[in-house]
Amino acid sequence: MDNNKAMLTCDEDENKRILREWMQNTDDLVMVSSAIDLGQSVTVCYLAGLIDGRQLDQMLLLYKEDKDRLPAFQVDAKVHTFEEVANGLASGMSVLLFDSDGYGITIDTLGVQLRSVDEPTSEATVKGARSGFTESLQNNIALVRYQFASPSLKVEYRIAGQLSKTKMAILSVGGITNPDILQEVHQRIDEIPADAILGSNYIEEWITDNRGTLFPLLESTERPDRVIGALLDGRIGIIVQGTPFVLLLPFVFLQAFQVSEDYAWSYYIGSLMRLIRLFSGMVGLLLPAFYVATVTFHHELVPTTLLQSIASAKEPVPFPAVVESFMMMIAFEIMREAGIRMPKQVGQAVSIVGALILGQAAVEAGIVSPIMVIVAALTGICTFTLPPTAINYVIRILQFVMTLLASLLGYVGIMVGIIMLLTYLASLRSFGVPYLGPAAPFNLSELTDVIVRRPHTKNNKRPSLFRVIHNTRFRSKS
Repeated sequence: MDNNKAMLTCDEDENKRILREWMQNTDDLVMVSSAIDLGQSVTVCYLAGLIDGRQLDQMLLLYKEDKDRLPAFQVDAKVHTFEEVANGLASGMSVLLFDSDGYGITIDTLGVQLRSVDEPTSEATVKGARSGFTESLQNNIALVRYQFASPSLKVEYRIAGQLSKTKMAILSVGGITNPDILQEVHQRIDEIPADAILGSNYIEEWITDNRGTLFPLLESTERPDRVIGALLDGRIGIIVQGTPFVLLLPFVFLQAFQVSEDYAWSYYIGSLMRLIRLFSGMVGLLLPAFYVATVTFHHELVPTTLLQSIASAKEPVPFPAVVESFMMMIAFEIMREAGIRMPKQVGQAVSIVGALILGQAAVEAGIVSPIMVIVAALTGICTFTLPPTAINYVIRILQFVMTLLASLLGYVGIMVGIIMLLTYLASLRSFGVPYLGPAAPFNLSELTDVIVRRPHTKNNKRPSLFRVIHNTRFRSKS
């Protein structure tokens, strides 16, 4: 007989023995015999520390008084095999084994202490909703349903991980989400062969269209309002048990410069903030490269007075501009990482003080020029304006590539790098959606709403990129 299909027996001692083997003889497995009535006994099984003992006692009391009084929402399923019992126990269920009948029932008594709903730390806003996701799957679904009280919201559960049996929920909106994309998401998740799924990042790597690309093809957020906005655009959300970050797909490149706060302000202010982020992204990517190309190859483009200032500042520096630029960018990245990893109370102060002291000391020692410190600082500040997504890290990595090309070919190298980058981005797809859309393929009306924030009263169409079923936002109340 297949060991995975081993059926529960009518022998209490045998059930306990086999179940202990299934649970690797773990010491936190509790199995207690309890008499429900004069004619039937039950074995109560659970993992200590994983369930709410008080809730379990109340359920047993209700069951002893009247078997029909056990709330239906508490009974998860009827089980007949040891595999089903073991999976239920590992998921935080309590299992009642009816030894005389050879079956059991799982009861939802999960009682793990989790943190309460709090403001998202990675996506803080000045104006807008302040609630963020937690590590509880059910709480996260409830947060979405609380802000989006619609029967059109569809939640589908899936299990991934051969050993971890991680539960996740796939969110979509009926009548809007394209069923072909939704089916593709289900298929990719069902085909994941991993032993364990410990977070949403595991899912992201398994289901992405191109696992070898530096660019993220899925979006990650811990804000319920951002998830709801994505669902209303025809996109799909994936919530994984044990992680506060929800995956959104499909995802296009220009969405990385958008934040939920754009829609909390007037469309003038929201548009200005979005344009600032787009400009800052370009400055963060290209400013060191332009500096290196200018001081190395293109002196004639710099005003004479400024050129004299640059030359006098660089005179004591023994390194070429590209080496000087690399040293400052690497030092800035190290200080930024140190500020993140250190305790919150001192991390920010250390990074600021470290930058000031290190920059001043490097200039006085003649290792770098003052203008290079300005370029590095301005580049770092521009990247701070970007949302904390993977695109932020990609831009910081590409700084080095663009600077290297500028040191070899000047402005020509920068243009070659930009053309290669755009060509590569145009080749990417996220669940069949062009990564550079709506810029390529070009759609003027939708591109306008990406670059600036369209007024709510004028935003009557959903993006056609996501191949939605119903593309009109405004519907009659009748």
